[in-house]
Amino acid sequence: MMVHPMRPVSLVALCGLLAAGSGLVGAPAAEDPVALVRSYFAATDATGREAAAARIASHPDYRPSRLRDWLHAGFPFEPIAFGFQELRVDVGEGETRSVTLVVPPGYRPDRAWPLLYALHPSGVPAARWARQVEQTLGRRAREFVIASPEYEQNYIAAKPPFVPEHPAILDAVARRVHVAADRVYPYGYSKGGFGAWFVTLYYADRVAGAVAMAAGFDVAPGPDGFWKLLVPNVAHTPVFNTWGEKDPLIVRGLDEKPAGTFAESNRLFDREVSGMGLPIVNLEVPGGRHNNLAPPAQPIVDILAERRETDPKRIAHTFRHLHQASCYWLEGLSWVGESWGDPPPPLLPAREGEPEAQRIARTLEPRLGRLTGTIDGQVIRVTRRHVGDLVVWLGDRTIEWNRPVTLDVDGVTVFTGPVTRDPAVALARARATMDFEVLRFAGIQVNASGTASLVSANALPGPAWRQPAR
Repeated sequence: MMVHPMRPVSLVALCGLLAAGSGLVGAPAAEDPVALVRSYFAATDATGREAAAARIASHPDYRPSRLRDWLHAGFPFEPIAFGFQELRVDVGEGETRSVTLVVPPGYRPDRAWPLLYALHPSGVPAARWARQVEQTLGRRAREFVIASPEYEQNYIAAKPPFVPEHPAILDAVARRVHVAADRVYPYGYSKGGFGAWFVTLYYADRVAGAVAMAAGFDVAPGPDGFWKLLVPNVAHTPVFNTWGEKDPLIVRGLDEKPAGTFAESNRLFDREVSGMGLPIVNLEVPGGRHNNLAPPAQPIVDILAERRETDPKRIAHTFRHLHQASCYWLEGLSWVGESWGDPPPPLLPAREGEPEAQRIARTLEPRLGRLTGTIDGQVIRVTRRHVGDLVVWLGDRTIEWNRPVTLDVDGVTVFTGPVTRDPAVALARARATMDFEVLRFAGIQVNASGTASLVSANALPGPAWRQPAR
């Protein structure tokens, strides 16, 4: 090998050449980790995926911290032209939804793109709303993929079929274009503003921040207090909620009776949440009307710069359906006990002087599912209501892997002992969720009776929204 006298080769560089398999040494070059990831996703059965996972884990450059980048570089996204595209999504129960995708110029499938989940107002088709959002963003639209779906659910009391349309749509989009899972933003106006609240409340662990315009909270705030059961769901998700001073539209309560105008309801909401310590910015636009709302740009810009929270130490999540039973590192897999279905349950006997809305709230509250959890060092405590089987997912920011873990569920210790990182579990979970940002290297599954076991890659439970309807 000739060396230019003015550019000596360092010992480190020489060693790198030798390790890479130069003509001086017969050692074969290490397999390309990106190619290994592609072979994992190309495998058609569990045996093939297990073999590919083992090769990834044994790669000389493998580190748990590097797997994220390998996944981003290796998932085999199909080419897609920039501009407007249409996607048809199966959301279950024989239902489909049409989604308009706006792919920005310069889109490349080898890098992750933030996603604006654009939820349209009533009377505005999804495709037209996608174009309006693109125009509103101006030059900044080039920084985002925009997905604008036709949708049905934007309120906890939505009628059947009770399909997981929003997680199904987000999943389908993430398999078609390369989405940065930690930068997904529900963004809606009027009906879509309620939709932005809905997605953020019940799928908060998939959202970095939300913008709700000319709308209001999922359940009208009132003396029945039902809405206060739900608002802690966004404890880790910033929301910009804005409305017009002169918005005359009427919001209705659980009893379907008028509960004030949009402007009045939002003012009450603002007063009530101001002391709760939640990351909600409420803003009334002076003189603004329902169809003529021009909020300042900066709060929206701030939201669109947020990144999703990772493994918060304290979580509380309340929901109506099993497909909403996912909360960061907690995930429900089965429902037990009474539920709020259709028709609604019969109302409890009225109390003297009790308003109908209060009676409805008192009837429905016990039928809501709930998951809470805390992480205190290596001790994890979980409580559940109307949830049977569940999984506690563990990532690099959840625990310290070199120390044993204790898991208490409903006041009973169900697991104590060491847990090891398993890259095969991380790969399987990433394949199931398309979330390459927060990798789960282990999971502790607990059944309805409290028996715990470690999750394996070959028996990985599917995401909550894919669980069979009860």
